[in-house]
Amino acid sequence: MSPARRRGSTEASRRRMVPPPYSAIVDRPPLSWPDGARVAVWPMLAIEHFVWGKPGTAIQPLLVQHPEVANWAWRDYGNRVGVWRLFDLFDELDLPLTVCLSAEACQHYPRIIDAIKAHPRWAVLLHGLNNNTAGHRGLSPRAERELVERALDMTRAAFGRVPPGFMVPNWSMTEATFEILLEAGVRYTTDWMNDDQPYWYELGGGRLLNVPYNLETNDYTLVLTARLPGPELARAVIDHFDQLWRDGEPHGRAMAIGIHSFISGQPLRARYVREYLQHMRAKGRTWLTTSDAIYKRMAGGTAAS
Repeated sequence: MSPARRRGSTEASRRRMVPPPYSAIVDRPPLSWPDGARVAVWPMLAIEHFVWGKPGTAIQPLLVQHPEVANWAWRDYGNRVGVWRLFDLFDELDLPLTVCLSAEACQHYPRIIDAIKAHPRWAVLLHGLNNNTAGHRGLSPRAERELVERALDMTRAAFGRVPPGFMVPNWSMTEATFEILLEAGVRYTTDWMNDDQPYWYELGGGRLLNVPYNLETNDYTLVLTARLPGPELARAVIDHFDQLWRDGEPHGRAMAIGIHSFISGQPLRARYVREYLQHMRAKGRTWLTTSDAIYKRMAGGTAAS
């Protein structure tokens, strides 16, 4: 790294994180999507690696003592079985997909990586190294920078390119996280969930596009927190979409759907993922797309899918 680049990195890492400034959606210029769509919907399938021997997402919180066989096996089902059920569903419906990927999955699940690479319409959204031991919180700027670079390098080795987007695992950030991502070449994040539209997040060294994720339409929230049965899961996602569709003139909206292979990929829920996706596909003026395509459009490119 050149002395000038090193000084810039040091200065960026010392800046305190500042939330995006307030912006009322009704005061903005109209936002348009391809073909006059009212809503840009980007289904996002999380394919995560959890390190054995460390706590992770649990369906049974009382069964977390090591060796954590019950919850670990439940999570592992997602990569062994559930992901293939969902891949088949997206193929059948001919829909684009954003894969939110732990970088270590590239080493542990090469069969899944091959399947993703066989779908050029799909996007890869990097999700850190893994989902239970590679958080950023508490790291020095140097250590966090190295963590980000390791995740980018693993993904580059697997796909031959670096994904433009990055979602920090479990929102485990430091004050310097966004500046470090920008320095590393990341172009957009999904971590600020405070809007129905993408927007530019200004930083000391430039800007990142924020493509808002959503915890309301995340199967983790709907199933593990709210404990909704399958029909109510589908109803909640459809209700969210229908409201955004009504709101989407002239201020086009964006909607993320958080899908986990070990939650929505379970046999008792897969049919309800199909139900809400078919509802959206059948609705006119809806752009079913990826987070990469949204970034490309907002950055001035032409997004076709």
